[in-house]
Order: sequence, then structure tokens, then C-alpha cells
Amino acid sequence: MKSIDVTVKGVKETTRDRRGFLFILGFPILLIVLFAFAFGSGSFLTGGSLPHNVVVVNEDVGVKVATNNTTKNINYGNNFIQVLTNATSENSSTHLFTLNNASAAKADDMLKSRNIDAIITIPKNFSAAFVTMVNNSTRIAIESSVGQQDLASASNLTPVFDPVTGTFVTPAPSTVLIPANVTLPAAGNTTSSLIIQGDAGYMNYATTQGLVMAILGQYKDSVRSNATALAAPGTGNGLFTDYIPLETVPIAGTQSFTLFDYLIPGLIVFALLMQTGLIAGSLAREVESGALNRLKLSKVRAVDLLFGTFVTWTLVALAQVIILIAIAIALGYHYQGGVSGLSFALIIGVIAAMASISLALLVAAFTKNEMQAISLGIMIASPLAFLAGAFMPLPRQELGTLGDHVYQVYDVVPWTHAVSSLRAVLTYGTGLTPNVLFEMSWLIGLTAVLFIVGVMTYRQVRLTPEK
Repeated sequence: MKSIDVTVKGVKETTRDRRGFLFILGFPILLIVLFAFAFGSGSFLTGGSLPHNVVVVNEDVGVKVATNNTTKNINYGNNFIQVLTNATSENSSTHLFTLNNASAAKADDMLKSRNIDAIITIPKNFSAAFVTMVNNSTRIAIESSVGQQDLASASNLTPVFDPVTGTFVTPAPSTVLIPANVTLPAAGNTTSSLIIQGDAGYMNYATTQGLVMAILGQYKDSVRSNATALAAPGTGNGLFTDYIPLETVPIAGTQSFTLFDYLIPGLIVFALLMQTGLIAGSLAREVESGALNRLKLSKVRAVDLLFGTFVTWTLVALAQVIILIAIAIALGYHYQGGVSGLSFALIIGVIAAMASISLALLVAAFTKNEMQAISLGIMIASPLAFLAGAFMPLPRQELGTLGDHVYQVYDVVPWTHAVSSLRAVLTYGTGLTPNVLFEMSWLIGLTAVLFIVGVMTYRQVRLTPEK
């Protein structure tokens, strides 16, 4: 019975603090909603994560093909672009891709900022490789249709005894007998690779890669089937050589990167966000213990108290970023940018930490005790890490375009820009490019706004003398 009494006591104590109890119950619910938002294809919140934004660079020069005494130009690259444009998800009218026009340099910047999921490059000899595929497929179909075998290799034939010479000799391979009224296309060996480039640590790139591979395969099968059906109906497709494979290319410098390397920028921001609950709990503990009231009765000004708190936790955050990066490197973390990249990462980390401290001031202003502050801080920080893209990409929720930048709902969160900046300087080694400076400007601006709101709110709620 004593265990039952202890259980009853624990339940009463837990539910007595209704606000804290609601925070505990609400946290898993919030996580489920976030995962539904991120992965719920066709969910009521997002409508799925389609279409995928890509840039297609078509370098195909096309070919001239003679048909029925006429010559026409065919550009299979243009045809494939049209196939990508018209591709929709199964049993739906939702397009799989949105094709963007951009120069190679601009597309590279868009790829690194994850404004697009991939760059698809169609090479110069793309059409020539398709012609080779069509001709070789047609040759096999015609040979099959007249009941003959392909030219056999001498090594595959069984030697027989020649009584005249008294030795074993290998017979000559049989020749293919083609009717006089049938034209056999010239054989070829031209090959070409469709190139898709992207961030190997980005989930959307992996999905895009799979979709493009499937669509390319279907397109090649369609072209082959149409050609062989015209030349030799009913023979099917007997070509096994892949003349147009898909080649995947990672972003320069990331060829040897692992998933761990791609996750580090997000993990740094997540760790800094998790400080929100600890800082808020520390501030709430001062209220509970009466330390804050004693400070208010002393000659310490509110600005001095807030500034001292802010500097203390900023120094803690700086140490935390240094330790995180050092341990990651010790565990085999690969990064680009050298010493300058690590220096920029420290600056970005400190600014992101300031945003977390400002958020902690807001949390501490509206919670009554340490448990509430820690629970609410974690409850807010965890979804913010998801919204910032620390772990996974979220469905595109575009607000609009201004200049060369596409703004999404997540851009109102300062930690989103911290993740993007850290990824640029550590993963891609870009340095302080215009795009990184743009992200850092937003990070600083949003942090400043959050700092002002947090300080003013906490000062008004906790530091204003009671009348």
C-alpha cells in the first residue's frame, strides 16, 4: 500500500502545477504535428513537399536525322526538359518539378543555399547518344525479326575436326541475312551521361535524384520502344547497353563527406537552442529563491543585471561552440574553409546564442517556477530547431521573392539563418560570400529584434518595482 500512497502523492504534485503539466503533455503532441508537417505527403497543413525546384542546363546541340528522304533536326535535350516539366505524381495533377532558369554560377549559389534541390546538366552529345541507342536497338530488332542471330563471337563457337588438315578448327560465325528491302541502321558507340548535382546531405536532393533516374529510364524506354515498333513490330526491346546513364555529382569538396559531416551545423544550432530552457530555468530559480527580490532592493540597476546575465551566458555559449567543434573534429568531422571558416562559425554561433538568451528572457518572464521555465524552454526550442532546418528540410512555404532571394515562412526565425550560414562556411567552405553576408545580416537583425523584445518584457514583468 505504501507504493500506492507514493504514487498518489506523485500524481498530485505533478498535476498541481497545471501549467507545467500541460507543457509536459503538449511537447509530444507538438513533435507529432511537426513530423506530420515535414513528412505528411498531402497533409492538410502542407499539401506535400512537391514540386522539387531544379535548374536544368541544356548544352545539347541536337542532331540531324534523315527520314524518308527528308532531314530534320532533333534535340532530345529539349524533349527531355518537356518531359520533366510535364511530369506529375502518380494519380495526381501535382507536378514533380519546377524548372528555374539560372546561369551556372547563380545555380551553384542557389544549390548551396538550398533554394533549389538539384542542378540537372544535359551534355552536348545527349542527342547523339540517343541516336546511337535508337540505331542499335533497331538493328537488333530487325535482325531478330528476320529470324537470324547477331554476329557470333568466334570464341563462343565449338572447334570441329577437319579431316583434310587433320586438326581442330573453329568454324566461321554465321552471317546475318537481311532482306534487300530492309535498311539496317548504322551501328554506333556514342554514349552520354545526364548529370545531376546536389547536396548529398540534403533529403530533397536524394528524392529528386530518384525521380529523375526513374523518369530518364521511362523516357529512354519510350524512345527505344517507338523506334523498334516502327522498324520491326512485335520484336520488343533487346538492347541491354545503357548509352545514357545518370551520373550523380556532389558539391565540390564534399565528395568524402558523411552524414555526420552534414549534420554538424544543425547540431551546433540545436545545442544553442537547448540553452533556452537552462537559462530560463536559472532565471526562474532566482525568482523562486528570492534572490531577484534582494537584487531589486539593492543598488543594482535592471540594465546592469540584464547585461551581466547576457554576457555570462554568451561566454558560456562561446565555450560550448568551441567544445562542440573540437569534439566533432576529434571524432572525424570533415569541414571546409580552414581556420577562417572556423572563425566565422564561432561568430555565427555566438550571435545564434544571443538569440537563444533573448528567447530565454521571454520564457522566464511568463513562467512561475524553474520546472515550468525548463519545460516551456525545451518545448519551444525543439520545434524551433526543426523549423530552422537543423535536422531535416521542411516543405517549401514561400512568402515571396525580393531581388534574387526567395523568402519562406521559416526565414522569420533567426536560427534558420544561423544554420544556413554555418552550412555555407563549414560544409561548402564559401567564406563571406554575398549570400553568407545576406544570411548573417538577417541573423543579426532578427536577433536584435528578439533581444529588444526579450529585455523589455523581462524588465517590465520581473524587474519593475512593485507598487
